[in-house]
This record gives sequence, structure tokens and C-alpha cells, in this order.
Amino acid sequence: MGVIQAGNLIRLFNMKHIGEVVFYGFPDNLIIDSMGTGRIPTVDIYYAKTGDFVVNVFTTMMRQQYIDSLLNRDRNMLFSALLHVMRLMDSRFLITVDCISRTSRDEKAYLVVNSSKLVEKFKENKEYTLIEGRRIRNSLSLIVAMAKFVGIPALQLIFPIRELDENNVQLCLQHVVSLIKDAFAYVGN
Repeated sequence: MGVIQAGNLIRLFNMKHIGEVVFYGFPDNLIIDSMGTGRIPTVDIYYAKTGDFVVNVFTTMMRQQYIDSLLNRDRNMLFSALLHVMRLMDSRFLITVDCISRTSRDEKAYLVVNSSKLVEKFKENKEYTLIEGRRIRNSLSLIVAMAKFVGIPALQLIFPIRELDENNVQLCLQHVVSLIKDAFAYVGN
């Protein structure tokens, strides 16, 4: 879902590809794009300016399961490099997107945040459930926590779905855009 939403945001904000991060911990795969061009796996960086705010999207063709399976040291090196790039680009907020299999009728999206100030901002929001008192084994949650150490407020949207269909993709995009607006307001204060 994260790669799909990254593509949607790139189109929505008419973003420009400005670079990529090479991480040698990625597997020795060659990714061949739709034009037939082969390249090593990277994290691609996109940029757009909207009003007074800059929006960046970091995305990769690597599957989430692979990143989750990296050794702790390798995963931490990757996330540290991405956070370093974010600091160099003066990024002021991080949003990650993931989905989980929905097992109940509750369709609320979940949030993981990295500060008490963000807890206060979202605790009364009826669209989201803040995750409390749990352990999460997910690398996207880890980068949200790590962002706190470099002074970047961050949250993770965990979107429950039964199946990956167009309705769920559009509903998730609505949540992402809403959270981006919230992030603009948050950093604007």
C-alpha cells in the first residue's frame, strides 16, 4: 500500500524525481522498469513545493517484507541514512504508510506517533485509533521512533484492509492527504 500511495502523491503534487539513496544492504537483485532499463534497488526521492511547504516522497521497489527481514544493524543503517537525508533536506515531518489485514468490522485507521504532542493532537480524532501499550514488529514503526532522535515529528498510518482494491486505495489516499494537511498545520505552529 505504501508504494501505491507514494505513486498517488507523486502524481497529486506533480513531484519531480530529485535523487536516490543507494543502500548496499539491499539484495543483489536487478530491477527492470517498464521501459526495459535495469538498475540496482534504491530509495527514490521526489520533491514538490506547495505553498510555503515542501513535500518529499521516499519510495523503493523493495518489498516491505525484505526490509523487515534485514539484520537490525543493516536496517538501522538504512533508516539512519534516510533520516540524515531528511535532515539535509530540512524535512519537518515524517509520515509512513502501511496496511494490515482487517479482522473485525472496525474500519478505523491506526496511528503510531513519536511524541506526546502528537498524541495530544490525535487522541480526540474520531478517524484514528492511537496504538497504546503494544509492541510492534514493523520497520516502518521503527523509523517513526528513530525520527524523534533527529528532531523530526513523525507518525505511521496503519490502514486495515480486507483486500487491496481501488476503494481501499482511494480511502487510504484520503487519510494520507488529511494527515499531510495536519502535518502542515503542525509544523506551521
